[in-house]
Amino acid sequence: MGWIIMLLSAKIVKLGNSQGIRLKKSILKEIGIVNPINTPVQISVEDGKILISPTRQESNLMRRFDQFDLTKYRQENPTHEYDWGEAVGNESF
Repeated sequence: MGWIIMLLSAKIVKLGNSQGIRLKKSILKEIGIVNPINTPVQISVEDGKILISPTRQESNLMRRFDQFDLTKYRQENPTHEYDWGEAVGNESF
């Protein structure tokens, strides 16, 4: 469990056909939400409490590598050194 940083009161309000709670930007900033409009969040209920946390979005590239096993890849594809011959320009190693 972490520390309670802020404790504020709020009222549940009607938002169209739903209900909602208005959250101050300072509270959202504490959980890492800087630009709150249309930011996805995860909402869960634990021990009779509603928990709201930011959804960590992975890029499409990261999702493509979900099942990638780097250790297995390195075992199957060992690195090799190549001799490219004598230097012909101003190369320095």
